[in-house]
Amino acid sequence: MKQIAISLHLTSRQIEEYYRGKARHVVAEAIDGRMVQLPINVLHSFISEDGIIGDFVVTTDDKHKFVSIERLKPNSPGGNLLDQVG
Repeated sequence: MKQIAISLHLTSRQIEEYYRGKARHVVAEAIDGRMVQLPINVLHSFISEDGIIGDFVVTTDDKHKFVSIERLKPNSPGGNLLDQVG
């Protein structure tokens, strides 16, 4: 398994575009510079009135297929977790 740290900031207007079918994927730059493409449906549980804002860890299998996504809690003990994932 591999983990990739990303930071997302999608406005509610951007989320509406996905729901209207104008896009199926979100493309984000990982903390280490890699580009990550995620299907919008894996982000549904993170949508709020403000959109999707936060730091996340995406887990993939060894063939780079999506396995899971988890939001990192701000001010986690042990330092900045985004610096520790890679």
